[in-house]
Amino acid sequence: MITVELDNPRLQQTLSRIEWAVGDLAPLMRGVAAEMASQTEENFEVEGRPDWADLSDVTTERRAKSGNWPGQMLQVSAAGLAASITSHSDDSSALVGSNKPYAAMMHFGGDQSEFPHLWGDIPGRPYLPMDTEGLLQPEAEEAILELALNHLEKAALA
Repeated sequence: MITVELDNPRLQQTLSRIEWAVGDLAPLMRGVAAEMASQTEENFEVEGRPDWADLSDVTTERRAKSGNWPGQMLQVSAAGLAASITSHSDDSSALVGSNKPYAAMMHFGGDQSEFPHLWGDIPGRPYLPMDTEGLLQPEAEEAILELALNHLEKAALA
C-alpha cells in the first residue's frame, strides 16, 4: 500500500486550531473523508481537474478491440478503479484511496523504462483530490476548509 501525506500548511493549521478549540474531531473527519470521496468521484466523472492526458493510440486501439472504447478513461469495468474507491476516518484522520494494485500507477503515472511490463509510458491521471506532486486540488482544499470552519462555528455556538 502506498501512503501519500498532504503537506498543506494552511489546512493543517486550521485543523490544529479546531482540534485545540473543539477536542473531538471525529465528526469533522467523517465529513472530510466523505468530501474527499466526493471530490474523487467528480474527478472520475469529468476525467480530471485539470483534464487528464488523452489515452495513447495503442491503448485506444486495445480498448476498441475489446469493446471498451469509446468510453471513460480509468473506467473500463464495473469492478475497476472508480468502483474501488473507499474512505475511512477516525478521530484524527481522514483517508480516501483504492486497494487496486495499479491504483498508484494510474494516479502518478509511470515510465516503461522503470516498469518493463507496461506497453508504453503512462501519464499521471490524478483521480484523488490531489495532483501528482501531492498538492491538494483547490476545489478540495476550499471544501475541506469550509467543513472545518463550519465545525468550529458549531462548536463555538454550542
